[in-house]
Amino acid sequence: MAAKKKKVNLFNNRKLMYAYIAFFVIAATYVLALTASSYAYENRIYPGVSVAGIYLGGKTRQEAKKELSQKVSAPKTVTLSGAGQYDLGPELAVRYNIDKSVDDAFDVGRSNGLNPIKKYNVNLPLEVSFDHDALTAALINVSSAENEPVEDASIYMQGGAVKANRESVGSRVLLGENIEMVENGLGNMKSSFNLKVKTMQPIITEQDIALAQSEVQEILSRKIVLKDGGESYPVSSADLASFINFKRSGPASSVENSLPIENIFPLETNDEIISVGFDRAKVRDFAVRLSGQINQDAANAKLAASDGKVQVVAASRDGKSVKIDELASRLSDALENGKEEVDIPIEVTKPEVSSDNLDKLGLKELISTGWTDFSGSPENRIHNIDVGAARFNGVLIKPGEDFSFDDTLGNVDASTGYLPELVILKDKTVPEYGGGLCQVSTTAFRAALNAGLPILERAAHAYPVGYYKPYGVDATIYLPSPDLIFKNDTPGYILIQTRIAGNRLYFDFYGTKKPGSIKFAGDAAGTQGVSDTAEGLTPTITEQEARGPKSFTATFYRLMYDAAGKLIKTNFWVSKYDSPDKYPH
Repeated sequence: MAAKKKKVNLFNNRKLMYAYIAFFVIAATYVLALTASSYAYENRIYPGVSVAGIYLGGKTRQEAKKELSQKVSAPKTVTLSGAGQYDLGPELAVRYNIDKSVDDAFDVGRSNGLNPIKKYNVNLPLEVSFDHDALTAALINVSSAENEPVEDASIYMQGGAVKANRESVGSRVLLGENIEMVENGLGNMKSSFNLKVKTMQPIITEQDIALAQSEVQEILSRKIVLKDGGESYPVSSADLASFINFKRSGPASSVENSLPIENIFPLETNDEIISVGFDRAKVRDFAVRLSGQINQDAANAKLAASDGKVQVVAASRDGKSVKIDELASRLSDALENGKEEVDIPIEVTKPEVSSDNLDKLGLKELISTGWTDFSGSPENRIHNIDVGAARFNGVLIKPGEDFSFDDTLGNVDASTGYLPELVILKDKTVPEYGGGLCQVSTTAFRAALNAGLPILERAAHAYPVGYYKPYGVDATIYLPSPDLIFKNDTPGYILIQTRIAGNRLYFDFYGTKKPGSIKFAGDAAGTQGVSDTAEGLTPTITEQEARGPKSFTATFYRLMYDAAGKLIKTNFWVSKYDSPDKYPH
């Protein structure tokens, strides 16, 4: 039997052949297109690429730089808009880097090679630089103006009735998000921005408070009394209302809204609990206010000399101050635990000078007095003298201590009680706070002279002032200099007491006298203008009119003798007074 011939399907073979041919044609076309495109875009930005919305596809680097340079300019002002509008000027120092922006555009697609079919559709931001610190500072300032605090509902007392403050929704400017927004926007040549703000919802509403009405009434009905010895301080219902705080707990609770102390009286409301409790910070605020009624400074005993001996004419007084944090803790415990009585914790301070430590301090006698006369002074000057002298009343100077008048005086301004009055300042006489305080320093200087204390620093006035006769025995001061400084070289403490009698200011020094005696004179020999006190001496006047009308030099001496009457030390002071005409006012 003859073999059967295999039938060949030429149609299928041709179909397969055509498919191969088509594939090779397409591949060849793609390769040719890729080759042509790669060659064409070898030095050009790939198609579909933009920077800040400016199309750069097909452009060389130089062409792209020219295009951007013509269309791009840094904004002079950046505007932020919220409830208000805020213009940020040159402090942001916005700069665009055109070269870097073009480089970024040129790099698009280079890592994978050009796909001539692909449409890139890439819009890159401009490379931008600006002062981030300036933007942050500006946004912080904007936040302080834009932020609205979120307020929970709260209660207060009015006419014996409980009232509620409604809650309020707050808002907060988002710092990080706004910085990112501005940076991205500047890269796309935007200069106006709407602030990104987060709405802050209150935790406690007026409706929540209404649910706790019976518990609140129970708290307000309490009779809590604070005691300091025999004194009682009841806590009013208004104060109790200020302590009350509320917390929402359950699924909607947040740890950051928890009260600082445990809550009491939980009220179940569906899936949540409204708890009534006490705010420790508010309790502490109350303790601070109460301390103002109780605190008192320690007061030294007031002394006077009689028959050469020191006597107490006004007893000393202990100082006391409320221990605020401890009181706040005790009161919080009482509120939580239903207690009705709280002892106020007190810290007691003892005065430096009391009737039972005079001998220990060496305060045995009146060792010197200095005085000046301020007759004819205007009202403000007298006021300043009174305020300034009070700063020195009761001051103790330790044995061996250098006493600084300026340091003890402290600040001189309206806040410390002084009024404007004339002072000598540089080349003129002008009104300034504390004018007249040189009356106080001069009186202290004379008391130190009369006590025989070493004078370490002292300056005379620029020109002669009638309040300080005899001339040459004055001491001017002005913070921080010139200063009046003298040393306590006595064997004990020195207590300063000041007083005003009529138109005279007195400084009394109490302590232990040094042995010997003192004499003042206008000459070193102690024969001219002699006095037992600085106030009574007659200084030597020379160089009259040498520095202009009414100018002169005043000189005086202090001669110190031991107990046997032997001269052991001589001090002298020379005061060169200028003409008052050089210091107009």
